[in-house]
Amino acid sequence: HKYRFQTQLGVETTYISARRSLYTLKYNHHFTTMADLQSKVTQFTSQIEGQLTTMVDEIEKQKLRPMGRNMHSCIVSCYDKVGKSGRKEQIEQCAQQCQIPYQQAGAVTQQEIGNFQNRLQNGMVQCQNDAQAMVTPDMQGDEKKMRQVENNLLKCIEGAVGKSKAELGPMRQRIESRMVVEAGSSGGGGGGGGSGEKKGWFGRG
Repeated sequence: HKYRFQTQLGVETTYISARRSLYTLKYNHHFTTMADLQSKVTQFTSQIEGQLTTMVDEIEKQKLRPMGRNMHSCIVSCYDKVGKSGRKEQIEQCAQQCQIPYQQAGAVTQQEIGNFQNRLQNGMVQCQNDAQAMVTPDMQGDEKKMRQVENNLLKCIEGAVGKSKAELGPMRQRIESRMVVEAGSSGGGGGGGGSGEKKGWFGRG
């Protein structure tokens, strides 16, 4: 099967959480509207969401797709090797071995994406907590002071997004290097699934 990876970064969840923070900070109609906040948070996150989607699409096309083709070719070779006289269990065991590299590669990719999303969300939550921690009772009704809190919050969120952008390259390297390790440790299945030529697809093309 073809892996489908969830690359959306929870922009709506982040917006709702940030909105709750701003209510806690006692914003009134003189300050930034919720629509303005949503727009700014969306602006920060949409770019990195696009970059993440592009990276995952490239991994799927350049790595997982050839691996999927290898997997199916390997399974066909299982039938050729067993022939008409072999046992069904032999085919099943051979086919299972053929699927291991592809399944492991998909699991590795999904795990890294999940960790990436969690780190970004945790960073944004920390920004909100830090903003709330700076609010004192005398700030309520003081537009200048509350505007500064708002600016600090948005600057922190922008920084968290920027940090996540810098993580994309190393994350891709980890994914592709782990594909090589997993493919090597799983060994070949049946037929051409374990040849040195096909292992070359796991490296950066």
